[in-house]
Amino acid sequence: MIRLKWLFVAMLAALLPALLSAQTFSGRLTSSFYAYERSDSIGVNTGQARGYQTFQFDFGGKEVRLRTYGQLDRDFSTRLAGDGKARMYNLSLEWKNLAKRVDVQLGRQPVFSGGAVGTIDGAQIKVKASRWLRLKAFGGGLLPSDQRLKLIDDLDKNYMAGGQAVLAPNPDLSVGLSFFDKRQLRPGYDALRADSIGNVLTLFVEPEDRAYRVGSVDASWFMSPKASLYARSDYDFHAEQITRAELSTRAEVSRQWIVTGNYIFRSPRLPWNSLFSAFNVEDNHELEGGFYFQHSRALRFYGNAAGIFYDGDNSLRFTVGTDLRYGGLSYVHRSGYAGNLDGVNASLHYPLQRGMFLPSVQLSWAAYKLDAGEAERVSLFSGAAGLLVRPHKTLTFDGQLQLLHNRYYSNDVRFLFRMQYWFFTKIGASS
Repeated sequence: MIRLKWLFVAMLAALLPALLSAQTFSGRLTSSFYAYERSDSIGVNTGQARGYQTFQFDFGGKEVRLRTYGQLDRDFSTRLAGDGKARMYNLSLEWKNLAKRVDVQLGRQPVFSGGAVGTIDGAQIKVKASRWLRLKAFGGGLLPSDQRLKLIDDLDKNYMAGGQAVLAPNPDLSVGLSFFDKRQLRPGYDALRADSIGNVLTLFVEPEDRAYRVGSVDASWFMSPKASLYARSDYDFHAEQITRAELSTRAEVSRQWIVTGNYIFRSPRLPWNSLFSAFNVEDNHELEGGFYFQHSRALRFYGNAAGIFYDGDNSLRFTVGTDLRYGGLSYVHRSGYAGNLDGVNASLHYPLQRGMFLPSVQLSWAAYKLDAGEAERVSLFSGAAGLLVRPHKTLTFDGQLQLLHNRYYSNDVRFLFRMQYWFFTKIGASS
């Protein structure tokens, strides 16, 4: 792998012109701690404690900006490979509004381009071709598995590239066309395998690389201020079939009532040369409808129901509930191919001292069985109590204790703590 230190130096050099004009420096620091202790039904106790430190910084002016986002983590129970090393999810330099039409972004960056979603070490270009047409192109290598500041090896087998065109003839209608090509070479590993006479040997397994080539079209139409329609379809060029089709609508039928509808067709998207592509994979169809009823500012009712239809089987799910000013209550049901479950959820929160303190409580109970043929259901109880403290608008402390109990775990206790700090400052003369 090639280290990105020279790329980082080049980014700083490119950022120097921004130092001569007004700029801003903003960021967010988040420190998190997570621990759990569990006792199962046969008396085996397990536990773990882990800490995380994330950082996000933006620096620059209106035309040039440096963006960073990364994380440090450490396991306090067991020493793991990679503990204490920085994972970088974003380190990019962005030029905005070049020639009043073009945005360019270089470095490690997230990509959201129709059907293409991921992170690359590369480049992304956005062009305002006209008032009604926007274009986007991107390409680069995939990230190393540990998100270190290195370029991945075998770039020709670890990359993602593609583009998108969005046509918007008016503010109420937009149509997007996108395409991406992705390959991923998975690293080999050693595994114990038995030969034909039972001798156990160490075998080096070298997986085949994965390949995707997908095109997507999506459209959104605001038919009126109270009604909208969205549609999307994905096509797999390797499998030569549609892998996803979606149609959804939302309508405000009165000041109090909103209804929604959604249809999704899914065909599991498998890599072109995946082992699983040799097996029969079933498509499924999902049909869902829902409603929202606003009784008052402090009371809202909602519900939705969906059926998922497979070849020879199906599943049903529905939820009904109410949102209150300081909490909520809901009932959920699942049945069919995905198992059987009935559950009740309740939550309560109440701000104190003008929002400086926000205590909260959540309680859940469910009875479930994984297979319809099972005679007896399993009961599960879970609860959580938390407190959010905001002593200043830029500083937040948040802690939560979680409990779970069922037939298999007599005791499951988890604790989460998070501290967040935001800052924003202006540097240099005003522009």
